[in-house]
Amino acid sequence: MGVIQDGKISLERLQIQAERPALFQYGDQEIWTDEHISKRMLEAHLDPDINAASRKHEMIVKSCGWIVSELDLKEGSKVVDLGCGPGLYCEEFARLGLDVTGVDFSKRSIKYAMDQSSSSIEYIHGDYLTVDLGDKYDAAFLIYYDFDVLSDSDRNELLSRVYSIIKDDGYFVLDVLTPNHKDSGHETMEWSINPNGGFWSPKGYLELFKMYYYPEDQVKLDQNVIIDEDGKTRTYRIWHRLYTLKQITKLLKNHGFVVEGFYEDLKGTPYERDSGSIGLIARKI
Repeated sequence: MGVIQDGKISLERLQIQAERPALFQYGDQEIWTDEHISKRMLEAHLDPDINAASRKHEMIVKSCGWIVSELDLKEGSKVVDLGCGPGLYCEEFARLGLDVTGVDFSKRSIKYAMDQSSSSIEYIHGDYLTVDLGDKYDAAFLIYYDFDVLSDSDRNELLSRVYSIIKDDGYFVLDVLTPNHKDSGHETMEWSINPNGGFWSPKGYLELFKMYYYPEDQVKLDQNVIIDEDGKTRTYRIWHRLYTLKQITKLLKNHGFVVEGFYEDLKGTPYERDSGSIGLIARKI
């Protein structure tokens, strides 16, 4: 859709862009396949000093070491990192002696991972909801709140797939945001002009950002509407469902997992009732 009609900005079309979308409705564009945005995403992944597309390098190292110790994984244990990006966690797990497979939807991130890998990690380009993931694993990882972005149907499909690809008594390690997260319950709207381009495009654009909150479903949405200089629009949406400890524990149980440990994060920080996130270790039963 464009916002220029008969040579003028159409306020009606702008209003349509600002309307609250249905729960987990997709945007009309995909971040991971856009040539420019995927490049900027990779740059964010690789910055070791910020929590952006990936966590800080220091956190990654601590988290991997803690997970390996907590699960008592041995040298040669077979693990899969779902949504591995450019392989930062995969490389650290491999350095700790694990047999690692990484899968990601971004062709650019997987290519980088393959090109930079100094170990025998198997990298797979594809959607972890559909791609063939091969043999049974001792553990599967879904790290940095990727679980939150899934619709109910995709979430259930993921849990079924994870259950099928890990060994009996194998582990599923994940983290989720909670309703105590700092953005929970808030709705904000901002706009910015980027005449020389930026994250969303190499050319000039107007960015309309709005954060929506759906209280009955405990879901928040970050929506970016990008208006190019010619008036064409592109809409990107990132959803996050927020889970209480009781809710995520019940959900995992319904799909054949028992929660054996819960923490504020995946480096073992003790969980508090007001924690904004939960790191979970779940075992297949």
